[in-house]
Amino acid sequence: MILKSNSVFIFFKYILKAKWIVKLPKKNNFVLVDGIYNPFLRYIKKKNFTILHRRGEEINFSILIKCFLKLKFTTLDYCVEFIKHVEPKLILTAFDYHTIFYKLSKKTGIKTLMLQKGQRFLSEGIIANSNYYFPKKSKKIFFVDYFFHYNNSTKKFYDKRITANFFETGSFENNFTKPDLNKQKEEIIFISNYAPKSLDANKSENEDVVAFYLHKLAKKNNIKFNILPRFRRSSDNLNWDEALKEEKFFYKKLLKNNYKFIIEKRKTSYDLLLNYKYIFTTYSTLGIECLVNGIRVGFIMFKSSKNPASLYRFGKMENLKKNGLFWSAFSKLNIREINRVFDFVTKTKYSVWIKKTKPYSKKMMNFDYKNKVFKNILKQHT
Repeated sequence: MILKSNSVFIFFKYILKAKWIVKLPKKNNFVLVDGIYNPFLRYIKKKNFTILHRRGEEINFSILIKCFLKLKFTTLDYCVEFIKHVEPKLILTAFDYHTIFYKLSKKTGIKTLMLQKGQRFLSEGIIANSNYYFPKKSKKIFFVDYFFHYNNSTKKFYDKRITANFFETGSFENNFTKPDLNKQKEEIIFISNYAPKSLDANKSENEDVVAFYLHKLAKKNNIKFNILPRFRRSSDNLNWDEALKEEKFFYKKLLKNNYKFIIEKRKTSYDLLLNYKYIFTTYSTLGIECLVNGIRVGFIMFKSSKNPASLYRFGKMENLKKNGLFWSAFSKLNIREINRVFDFVTKTKYSVWIKKTKPYSKKMMNFDYKNKVFKNILKQHT
């Protein structure tokens, strides 16, 4: 079931396309809202989850009938009926922008736990569309028992709009492990933000230009250059193989040769990036995650001032300046700045790197190694 809208049209649209389940959902210790992404499997066995789908994948016929008999027809009604039947000890989700989730704790009497999903930007998503997501006096309506978020700027945004117990623990998946610095390849990997025109061409602006100058500097310093493509793994929403071909062509036009696309579909992006000594990106949650994990990361943003993606620059939400030790943002090509950031990332002594970058990395994202805070809360519900 979809959790975002109570529209009758959308409700029946999902009814028509969904897989129908007749058997009542399994009673279980945990309900996961939105089964497309489940990082909690690191700590909770799959068999202990009952999934409440929200993208139209499945509809439980028995729960739906229960709702109809009670003259309850909204998506929220369905979710509440589903959860009350399962009788979990805790309701979890890895998405922080499903507003119905904010109502589940009060409606069911069962505690809820929510993770922040990705970095937040001023020009898109829940922040740019906050009036849509949060009605007036939403703080009195919306409540989450445990909200795990990245940093203080995220908390400030949500604290005005929902009531919650906030835990500044950083990225849940990034907290799983630390890099082995002795096993890292002394190579550069560039995190691509390429996007085809069918998605958002703004994000691609000058990605290839930044990669070109970094590639040129890498060659000059005898460092191998690699690209982590955005379209490395498959998705139901796009012809991924075709998108990957377009992405390769996008970079090859300028870079020509002497670089490598890192695909390795079986590995997560986290696993791949931890193997490289130097990481560069224009903007990236992954880049910030690696930074707080002790890896050398440079952020170089080159986008026109009218491009909404220019607001994705490093430190924008945290009120950092456009240029700093390991980052730079400009609307006109500034080769000197690219050189400066490159040199600081690749040539600074590691002990100096850690000392000088730590104040900024802590502002961007906290790091709770092995998710100790989550595990302590989990013990209270098992």
